[in-house]
Amino acid sequence: MKAIPASTRLTRTGLASCAIAAATTLWGLVTFSGPVLGVGLAATVLLLVCRSLALRHLEGFFVERDLPRRARAGESFPMALCLRPGSRFPAGTPVLFTDPLAPAVREKALSPDDGGPFPIRCTGLAHRRGPLPQRPWTLASVWPLGLFLTKQHGQFRDDHAPLVLPRPWLPARLHERLAQLSLESAERPTEPADPVAEFRFLREFRHGDPVRGIHWPTSLRSGRLQFAETEPPRPKPLCFGIYLHSYEAPGTIVTPETYELILRIATGLLLRFQHEGIPVVFAQPFTVAIRLHERIEFTALLEALALSQRRPFSSLRVGFPHLRESRNDPFALCDEVFVLGDGPLQDWEDAARERFPRSTCLDANRLTSASRPALKVRGTFSGS
Repeated sequence: MKAIPASTRLTRTGLASCAIAAATTLWGLVTFSGPVLGVGLAATVLLLVCRSLALRHLEGFFVERDLPRRARAGESFPMALCLRPGSRFPAGTPVLFTDPLAPAVREKALSPDDGGPFPIRCTGLAHRRGPLPQRPWTLASVWPLGLFLTKQHGQFRDDHAPLVLPRPWLPARLHERLAQLSLESAERPTEPADPVAEFRFLREFRHGDPVRGIHWPTSLRSGRLQFAETEPPRPKPLCFGIYLHSYEAPGTIVTPETYELILRIATGLLLRFQHEGIPVVFAQPFTVAIRLHERIEFTALLEALALSQRRPFSSLRVGFPHLRESRNDPFALCDEVFVLGDGPLQDWEDAARERFPRSTCLDANRLTSASRPALKVRGTFSGS
């Protein structure tokens, strides 16, 4: 990409020099003094030459930047810069370089020595989710003689466009709810052992062992009763649901920051369930529910959330359709459904309870949970 033309302005030293050159030239004209007039004209020519050099010495300057493909909003990430001066850049000239993405590279003093590549390693920081916006770099120089301040702007030469994901966040009350669900999972019914599954090992028959567990071929060969030890029954695996919506009751005002906060909570839940290996059913209004189990599926959804836009609706029947036949309900097998909305909780909680009996409902300021239709535990937390 071509660099933006350089701009230049006089420094304090340049202003003083211009004033002296103008005064000397004027004094020479008034007094008809040839030497004084010659000095004034020579100073004027020097200023013009310096301005021409100042405008040209940053031409051809470009910056390459190596960025990660994915980053999180509000979290720093490593990045590498490579400054490549143009052919007219004088070696060893001090310059001030600014990268708007790197807090540590703001008017950073540099002195490229030989005109070759000048590498810089630093950390970047993006504050908003979505595609990383293109913001130009800035180079400032007072060469030559400090008479003019020249600024050159240009677009970075990136090999790819990074995607900034929402920064995960789980409020304290939600952490408590997740811990409670983990404790309840220990009391879940167990899956019976598969009778046709291969046994782990053989041991001698003990008093109290079921007769159907005797391994008769080995017992006949050894002359002793051998019992086939199978896998013990395991608790049924957990499965959670996440329903993200933007119900907007008539007369309410929802700020963009509220939707961003809900996205952060959804991201925190997805990353936690991915880390714990818990499958998730995720859905939004006007979309088909998807089931997440593999890491690549979680990653794809997080990238989709980074690019998502708020889609408000004003009808509870549209946002929370009632499904009478459970076999058509993708959330039917979920142990808990986390319903996240950026509108006030009191406007849509009852509809969410009717749609998802076992649910935890959250808006930007409050959280309520109901493990059973007859049990409701309320709590509040402050959003940040």
